[in-house]
Amino acid sequence: MSNRRNPFETSEPTPTVITPPSIYDSLRVAAPRKRNRQWEKEHLTQKVVYRGVDPKLALKIKSIAGDLLVPEGEVARAVIEFALRGYEQGELDLDPRPNPYRIRMTLFPASELMRSYDKPAKSSKRNQPEAHWRVITTWRGFPPGLKKELAALASEDGLNVPVGELITALLRFGLKAYDSGLLTLEPVQKAITFTLALDDRK
Repeated sequence: MSNRRNPFETSEPTPTVITPPSIYDSLRVAAPRKRNRQWEKEHLTQKVVYRGVDPKLALKIKSIAGDLLVPEGEVARAVIEFALRGYEQGELDLDPRPNPYRIRMTLFPASELMRSYDKPAKSSKRNQPEAHWRVITTWRGFPPGLKKELAALASEDGLNVPVGELITALLRFGLKAYDSGLLTLEPVQKAITFTLALDDRK
């Protein structure tokens, strides 16, 4: 036999093909840690959720809170408490009127009702603004007593109006007073307490 070299033989070993890791493997993240909801549970009584509050007024509350660097709920609370004092002193007239389109009464004038209900139906739903009753507003920092007072005032034994309308009327009055300077909101720095780091080493 001839000692000729086979042309198909290679003297070098074939290189190992390294497959890159899957892109999906690099995107896998560890399971998220479960959040501690203890603070929310302890302060649940100070949270309010209202349906039907005028979104423009809620945004104004948010803007004021951002300017003053305080929570939105505290601004809403101050404005609503001011308006309630005005109502008790006779400066704010919350006179409910019959609403032919609903069972409950309304705080808004008949002209506003007719203006919104007598408009011809638009063909495109995209251009229609979202109904106020669909808007949900959430604030924190409300004392339970204020929540109960607002609920009682809006109930059948009170004004018999939707609570969202009541909040809207109170916010309008309070924000108008804020804009005119009758209501001043002054932020106060919270007291910060310190603790000592105890050295347990012996």
